[in-house]
This record gives sequence, structure tokens and C-alpha cells, in this order.
Amino acid sequence: MGALAIVFALDVFISTLCMYLATKLAFVKAEIKPLILIIIVVSVLSLIPYIGWIFGLIAFVYLLMRVTNADLIDCIWVVAFIKVISFVVIAFFSQLFV
Repeated sequence: MGALAIVFALDVFISTLCMYLATKLAFVKAEIKPLILIIIVVSVLSLIPYIGWIFGLIAFVYLLMRVTNADLIDCIWVVAFIKVISFVVIAFFSQLFV
């Protein structure tokens, strides 16, 4: 359970950093505090077995649109960037500790 908690915390941290960078690159205006809350909510939703990742993605795009007042397409690109970078970093760290 301890290793899963570390991976979860690492995913939240990496996703928050990626989200902050992606919002700056996409010219989407957002503060760091709402971004952290969005990532935590999405991460908790994603823990639901089988369908949690779908709820997480929908909530991710919806909450990002509400916080930033950005277009749907901009939010989808930000979420895609965040998920790809987060996956690559988690895969890299998992190879280091196996």
C-alpha cells in the first residue's frame, strides 16, 4: 500500500506541474491553487475501478474549462499534454525503482 500511495502522490505532483506548464504554453490563465484542487479531484475520481478514468477525464476537462474560462479544444489539448507527460514520467520512475 505504501508504494501505491507514493505513486499516487507523485502522479498528483507531476500532473500539477505539467498542468501549470501546459496552461502557460497554451495561454490559458489559471492560478496554481485551483489547479492543485482540480488534480486532486481528478486523481481521486480516477481511483474508481473500471470507469474511474473516464470520469476523471470528463471532470478534468470540465473543471479546467470552469476555472480558466477557456474553450473546449484548448482544455482538451492541455489535458492530453498533461496525461502524456505524466505517463512518461511515471513510467520512467517505475523503471528506476523496479
